[in-house]
Amino acid sequence: MLVSLVFALSQQSPASGSVAWLPAYFGGLESSITKSMLVAVLICAIILRIILGFVNDIIASTVSHQISESIRHRLYAKILTIPFQRFQRYERSDLINVIATESYSVASAHTGLVRLGISLGTIIIFGAGMLVMAWPIAVLAVMFGVVHNLSLGLFAAAYRRLGAASLSALEELTHLSWTTLQTLKAVKSFGLEDDHKGIFETLSKTVGETWRRSDRMGAATSLLSETLTFGVILTIILSSQVLPVDFRAALSATILLYRLQPHIKQFDSQLLRLHEIEASLQNVLALIAEQDDARKTAGGEELRHLKQEIVFHDVSFFYEEARMPAVRHASFSIRAGETTALTGPSGSGKTTIINMLLDLIQPTEGRITIDGKDLSTIERSSWLRLLAVSGQDVELMDGSVLDNIRFRRDILEEDVRWAADMACATEFIENLPYGFDEWLGDEAIRLSGGQRQRIGLARALAGRPDILLLDEATSALDEETEGRVLSLLLREYDGRTLIVVSHRPSVARLMKNRIDLRPATTADGLLYGG
Repeated sequence: MLVSLVFALSQQSPASGSVAWLPAYFGGLESSITKSMLVAVLICAIILRIILGFVNDIIASTVSHQISESIRHRLYAKILTIPFQRFQRYERSDLINVIATESYSVASAHTGLVRLGISLGTIIIFGAGMLVMAWPIAVLAVMFGVVHNLSLGLFAAAYRRLGAASLSALEELTHLSWTTLQTLKAVKSFGLEDDHKGIFETLSKTVGETWRRSDRMGAATSLLSETLTFGVILTIILSSQVLPVDFRAALSATILLYRLQPHIKQFDSQLLRLHEIEASLQNVLALIAEQDDARKTAGGEELRHLKQEIVFHDVSFFYEEARMPAVRHASFSIRAGETTALTGPSGSGKTTIINMLLDLIQPTEGRITIDGKDLSTIERSSWLRLLAVSGQDVELMDGSVLDNIRFRRDILEEDVRWAADMACATEFIENLPYGFDEWLGDEAIRLSGGQRQRIGLARALAGRPDILLLDEATSALDEETEGRVLSLLLREYDGRTLIVVSHRPSVARLMKNRIDLRPATTADGLLYGG
């Protein structure tokens, strides 16, 4: 529009001060339009363009950030709600990559679609103007559009392959970085620093090369668009003498076509960009499409206390794609207010039973009842409020010792310190340079296995649960420390429910009840005795 106005101004008649000519379809308007009027329109158009451009940038940025934020929230919420077995099938580094990086592809796709719509609308409007001015030129432009789209289609598959290759290389790089940070102590212990550095440099070069290829392909498609536009403009100019079109109308249409070229170029780049991010979009959509854990979304009856017993009724459990069950036909009861030991060799299903009690997984066959009510009918959150677990492998997070024991729960510091005393952890925590404020990474390599376990035990105790589950939670402690910890726990949980998984007979003997999960081969398969 601005170019058309400037062009019209250049045609002012010196004698009258009016515009010397306008395309014939404006009729008698040319005599009534003066230069000052066009200047005023031009200035207003420029100001309006600046204002609209600013408003458009603000709105587009706001919408883009809102979309990214919404998608990140949905992805994070999905990770928390998908069944635990499904979660275990994902690489942690891939999930981080999807949330932190690939989630932006949704906002990018939205922006691309909006810009595609704007560019397409502009193309249609300009095309309508060309049709009014000079229909033969409009026909040439349509022919150009067909050739242009066919040429663009040759790049679409290449862009999809490039996007998938780029994403794959980036995922490998993220996975290497993640595993190196997780296992840095082992990497240094085995002297593998140079090997990891070499692998990282190779993957980094691969990522860089895919991005450079993307830039080169973008430049190639831009060049193609420019060349085709120049070709159609040159064709119009050379054929203007033979086409049944007024020269001035042909010139105006040519200017419109030239002004249309940036919109065609943006249309091309956005369309190819969508092809390029297709793999990222598929990853995001695949994670969002995961079904939620039925127990997480289901309601149920609220449970305030365990009054009688937990009973396993002929329970079997198969992990996905496993040939043999992790638990087969388990039948036993755990009485409320008593201490119970779960014993058995490795692979007998002790940890699987703990996971079923935590409602992380549900029985494949049979059922679990709580005070005679099926666990599946009890509100999950009310059941988990009664429980706490401490295991052999403690998952620490970036934060202080206090943060790791509190674990983002609303727990008073005095309860945290009480729990540390119960776990016999205070004695080593206070010897750290900053005590409870000492910063721990997720690996906490400065802590021994026993110290990590005591922090994990303090975490479980800090919430003062009615039912405490210990899954080899003291296996890394020396006998003296383990004895002190168990003595404190037995005194604290006198009259409450304590369930302990242990390979040590000395630990099992301290419990009032014992359930032996050692499988016995019979004609019917594996039975569990108590």
